[in-house]
Amino acid sequence: MRDLRQILVAVNPCAASNSGRRLWNELTPRFRALFSDYEYRIVETTTCEDGTELGATSDAGIIIAVGGDGTVHSIAQGIMQRPRKERPALTMIPIGSGNDFARTLGIPFNPKRALAMLAEGTQAAIDVGRCNGTFFLETLSFGVDAAVALKTVELRKGARDRGLLLYARAAVSSILKELRSHRFSLAIDNDTTLEQNLLICAIQNGPTYGGGFRIAPSAHANDGLFNICMATDINTLKALYALLLIMRGGHEHLSCIQTLTARQLTIDLDQEIPVQCDGEPVWGTHFDIELLPDALDVLMPQGVPL
Repeated sequence: MRDLRQILVAVNPCAASNSGRRLWNELTPRFRALFSDYEYRIVETTTCEDGTELGATSDAGIIIAVGGDGTVHSIAQGIMQRPRKERPALTMIPIGSGNDFARTLGIPFNPKRALAMLAEGTQAAIDVGRCNGTFFLETLSFGVDAAVALKTVELRKGARDRGLLLYARAAVSSILKELRSHRFSLAIDNDTTLEQNLLICAIQNGPTYGGGFRIAPSAHANDGLFNICMATDINTLKALYALLLIMRGGHEHLSCIQTLTARQLTIDLDQEIPVQCDGEPVWGTHFDIELLPDALDVLMPQGVPL
């Protein structure tokens, strides 16, 4: 059984352009003052495997990830291996480039404000997605938008831009160079089967991906449903226009966009295409996807709706 008075702080020193350790050192005195009633341990996660092991083995009741969506994703892989009652609550101090999970939880991007709000925070249960055994908290996407997400990771290594601007740069580059549709076969909730040529297929647990693009503005992380956005084949000019609308969630009226909700999907492709799961690449042509309702506890600011 987890101890709710114990906290594990998992610091990614490589986050924020290798400034994660420095930023956390600046926050440490404030953390100690705000969480003085808790027992805590601070560790660094330098690899995805480190994060997964911490999530799988920590005795803490709360894990605070100091990093970005990748850090949270790796820790969640370990947490979700455990029986439901033994899973620690997960939260984050967002210092990454995308921070979409923080957006979903309503956590401020200012680290000092985030600490203060989490110290007075509340726990809630959220849904978790699973694709071929890999868990995801925010997004699973196929096609051009997955190529964009993976391009963002590449650009991030040498760029000063972060968040929405970095993703927009990657999106424009991918649309100009890699705009092509792929044949999808989708079986939805064991009821409906669709055969379509799609540029995009985004399966969302939260409303945003790519550092704030509102691809599924109606998505809620605790409603027991995926929100799915699919885009059919369009030309480059229309794709750039759709990109502008997606930034603020105003794209769903477009004739090329189809939206639906589901709890379970099976997707088959005739060839491997770009696929990303919370920003991490996924490979294959057959994907079994399911939603696990109320599967993970999170610590979030009080009064913020999921």
